[in-house]
Amino acid sequence: PRTPRPYDFGVPEMPEMQALAERLEAAVGGAVFEAAVPISFSGQKTFAPSPESLAGLTLASVDRRGKYLILDFDGPRILFHLSQGGRVDVESPPKSTRPKFGVVRFLFDGRPSVLIKEFGTERKAGWWVVAEGDDGPLVGLGPEPFADEFADLILNGTDGRRVHTLLRKQSTVAGIGRGYTDDSLHRARVSPYASLT
Repeated sequence: PRTPRPYDFGVPEMPEMQALAERLEAAVGGAVFEAAVPISFSGQKTFAPSPESLAGLTLASVDRRGKYLILDFDGPRILFHLSQGGRVDVESPPKSTRPKFGVVRFLFDGRPSVLIKEFGTERKAGWWVVAEGDDGPLVGLGPEPFADEFADLILNGTDGRRVHTLLRKQSTVAGIGRGYTDDSLHRARVSPYASLT
């Protein structure tokens, strides 16, 4: 069997996406953006601003919000979500091939390229270009799991839904999926059928 790469995860959730953000920051942080080369038409979720409008801008930081990765250009941003079967390849040296399962390739001046791939069949990886001040798909996300707001909800909330459902709902808490919900409830010895009430 092949040896998994350090960024080759199952269904990516918050901890994996945080590790990926840090890896991409090390690989392309501070680089000048050259282009986004779409490979799969359905992967691009926005049309304005155009990816071409970011050419020549410096990548100020790579961040994460929930399960989204954020390439921040000090104003406009590129967001991407790996969904269930997405993967990221850091290509050093940069490549120009059209790979099977490719979604988009981000090119940077003098740095590796970043290739988003999709191996899922239903919910698929996608990417957005958003203008300064536009949160795009981030707008409906709840607090992060370690935020005081989320702790208050768990300790004092009256939501009647099952805890398992509550934890997986991205508008309730951003970044946790089925895997970490199952693990968290098992570790806490809480039934997935329990509720906060």
